[in-house]
Amino acid sequence: MKRVLNKIIALFVIMVIMCLLFVLALNDNIKIREYSEITDKVTESKRIMLITDLHSTIYGENQGELMEKINEEAPDVILLGGDIVDDVRDDRGSRLLLEQIGSKYDCYYVSGNHEYWSERINEIKDMIREYGIRVLEGEGVALNGEIALWGVDDPDCQYERYGAIDDWYGQLYKCSGSLNENMYNILLSHRPERTEDYKSSNFDVVLSGHAHGGQWRIPFLINGVYAPNQGFFPKYAGGKYELGNVDMIVSRGLAKSNIPRIFNQPEIVVINIEPYKG
Repeated sequence: MKRVLNKIIALFVIMVIMCLLFVLALNDNIKIREYSEITDKVTESKRIMLITDLHSTIYGENQGELMEKINEEAPDVILLGGDIVDDVRDDRGSRLLLEQIGSKYDCYYVSGNHEYWSERINEIKDMIREYGIRVLEGEGVALNGEIALWGVDDPDCQYERYGAIDDWYGQLYKCSGSLNENMYNILLSHRPERTEDYKSSNFDVVLSGHAHGGQWRIPFLINGVYAPNQGFFPKYAGGKYELGNVDMIVSRGLAKSNIPRIFNQPEIVVINIEPYKG
């Protein structure tokens, strides 16, 4: 009898553990992930929020859950790193976010591949501008006297069928050739896999998305199973990476789809740019 009871208890414990793992694996609550960039190029801290790969996903009524997270973090600047609008879903989720952040925060946007795939990139950019958000297309803007932000379109900008406007490399070299090296220079660029180009670019930090965190993860073992343009077991699925003298921070993004994210919560990234104190 005691042996049977022990087996029942063991089975119960295993089932509880499996249920907990299942809940944790499919947790799709928005996670805030913070990074610090410490530099002697600034004398005052700046709080930068990176939002990528929304794909028109809606979090709560009128994007209430998403806006609550954003407002709690109180960013100085919000950067939209591409694929905020989807090529299949309607724009409602995107508009709900853009309307609220555009009226409250200093916001900047660069395009992603899905916005080009929609074949209405010019319409999407005009919509984003209507909400008071600056669209960067191979150009820069000073956030203050110490920090400069640069932004390039997604590489699909070169294809005629998507409404070609420019060449990605041309935009990148235009930006990198215009840097004031006394300022802290941020590059906002959708794709993380172009590391060789970033490594030689002289930016201080590159902010990207696109990889969706590799969609599935195995904690402590595999950071991501598959990412577009990187394939299986992507090196740059999500996190902070050193590319020579250039840091790259990759967001896992906010997209939800029919394919579940496993051990891969949707995330908003916050980058604290802080002065070096010796």
